Amino acid sequence: MKVTTVVGGGLLMFGVLTLAGGGASAVSTFRFLETAVTAPGVVTELVPKRSSDGDVLYSPKVHFRDRDGGNVVFVPNTSSRPPAYSVGEGVEVVYAPGDSADARIRGFFSLWGVALIASVLGAILTVVGAGFLLWPKWKARKVAWLRKNGQKVAAEPVEVVLDRSLQVNGRHPYRIVCQWSDPVSGEAHSFRSDALWFDPSPALGEQPLTVWVAPDNPRRYHVDLAFLETR
Repeated sequence: MKVTTVVGGGLLMFGVLTLAGGGASAVSTFRFLETAVTAPGVVTELVPKRSSDGDVLYSPKVHFRDRDGGNVVFVPNTSSRPPAYSVGEGVEVVYAPGDSADARIRGFFSLWGVALIASVLGAILTVVGAGFLLWPKWKARKVAWLRKNGQKVAAEPVEVVLDRSLQVNGRHPYRIVCQWSDPVSGEAHSFRSDALWFDPSPALGEQPLTVWVAPDNPRRYHVDLAFLETR
């Protein structure tokens, strides 16, 4: 199974699950707000929390009195740096009737932050995963079109280079660079092969490489690497 298929499938699955989690969080918040009770509260302390990367974030400790007269203290799950609230600041609290321990600060991020972050992250992962899965099909269609409509040229191999703009698991792929001069215009064109996860240098000889070039745009091309399979 190709790496793109494995990576794409994993990202797509994780993205869909994250999107589903964001949707579930949004539905839960909607239902909570339908019956929630409002009360005034005050921030009495900023509670430091250490994030996974070692930074110190702050969450507000909030005191309020519920409608039964009970004193309630809670610390939201959200935290930030710099602190989003200051000690002594008044806030509006919403809580579940009969369960004042289930309380939240009425604010966009306090209520919708989890749903928003999960939805955005899930959407990004879904798009990237789908891209990984669709890329080989798009590439195959492009190559088929070039083979049918493009010009077949013989390009001289120039060098094998490491593509440092791409990295997977700490490794950079190799690309074959070859060159062809248009006999009509005399203009030289340079072509780079698809990424190769092994050094193709030992398989390169003095024979030119086949390159399929679009008739109207020499920047659209495909370097044929079928010779690597036979060597």
